Amino acid sequence: MIEMLLKHKKWALIGAGILIVLVAAGIISYNLIQADKAKSLEAVSSETEQDNRLDAWGEVKYEKVYDINIDFPSAVTDVKVKEGDRVTLGQVLVALDMSEYLDTMDKLREQLAAGQAGLQNTVQDTGALSEDIAQLQKDIKTKTDELNKGTNSDLKILQTSLNLAKKGLENAKKDVQDNQALYDAGSVSKSILDQYKDILDQREKALSDVEININKTKSSLKTELDQMKISLKSKQEQLDQINNSNGANTAKQNSSVAASQIDLDIMKNKSEKDYLNSNSIVSSVKNGIVQNIGVINGTMLGAQNMPTRVLQLIDADSIVISAEIDEEFIKNVTLGEAVEIVPTSDSSVSIPGVVTQISNVAVEKDGKRIVKVEVKPQDPKGELKPGYTADVYFTFK
Repeated sequence: MIEMLLKHKKWALIGAGILIVLVAAGIISYNLIQADKAKSLEAVSSETEQDNRLDAWGEVKYEKVYDINIDFPSAVTDVKVKEGDRVTLGQVLVALDMSEYLDTMDKLREQLAAGQAGLQNTVQDTGALSEDIAQLQKDIKTKTDELNKGTNSDLKILQTSLNLAKKGLENAKKDVQDNQALYDAGSVSKSILDQYKDILDQREKALSDVEININKTKSSLKTELDQMKISLKSKQEQLDQINNSNGANTAKQNSSVAASQIDLDIMKNKSEKDYLNSNSIVSSVKNGIVQNIGVINGTMLGAQNMPTRVLQLIDADSIVISAEIDEEFIKNVTLGEAVEIVPTSDSSVSIPGVVTQISNVAVEKDGKRIVKVEVKPQDPKGELKPGYTADVYFTFK
């Protein structure tokens, strides 16, 4: 009986173990199925996300490029850069021998100096004559004021004498009137009255003499003024003749000097460029890329003062992506939209950008109508280079 019970117990334990194994297997199988579903959903989600982006082919271009030209006689002594080199502001690109240009500048300066010296020699000095005229004009004004306003010293004295003579005459007249009344009344004799009349006559003559002297003095001042005016007119005519002579004699010389100055300024301006520093061509941009180098060591530049293009300098800060969007998808692109740029040269790099321009003209390419879209990248590391290509991802609305 006990053996039978132990035997049943053994089979029960085996059954329970098998049941536990089956349950565990079921749980593991269920978890695997759920993991597969999760992976499948993740893949679908990723695919859906990919489907929500518009992928466009783009070419790296630039908005600003500068021609570096030399239009004065010089020679290349050392080309210090190669095609595609990145350069910074002020970096030396090409060394020049400018001795011929400097000799030309010296000759032009000497020519100008000689012309200016010749101009000075052909001009007759009018300084002294001009000073005489100025002094005469001043003296005439002074004399005119003295005459019209009575400020002349002689006239002042005579005017004082005139006032005294008038006052004396008035007193003499009063004395005669008073003594005439006394004479008529029998209070004074005729001889006394006659004495007062004589004094009156003297006072009248004194007044007349003063008036005559005043007129003579004024007449003398007028005569002096007339002579001064005649002298002034003569000197002014003399000055006009000298000036006319100077103008005729120096017109040709002035023309020669002006031409020399123009030639010098033109030649001087040729070397006053932002890409020239002493005897070197330097980068005029902060972040540049060299292209189209057209010279080698020994190349002669500026023959007959005609410009020679040395190289071109791309402003790398002006780099943009020109993306091509199929006409049917252009409605999904908007100005100011943020995009992702992935260079073809390195698909692991992601560069943000912004749509800055959408062309209003479609063009045909490979049997399709495409619209050019310009994108400005934010690329401080300089991953994007002119002529390279990139994928541009837009949001698929």
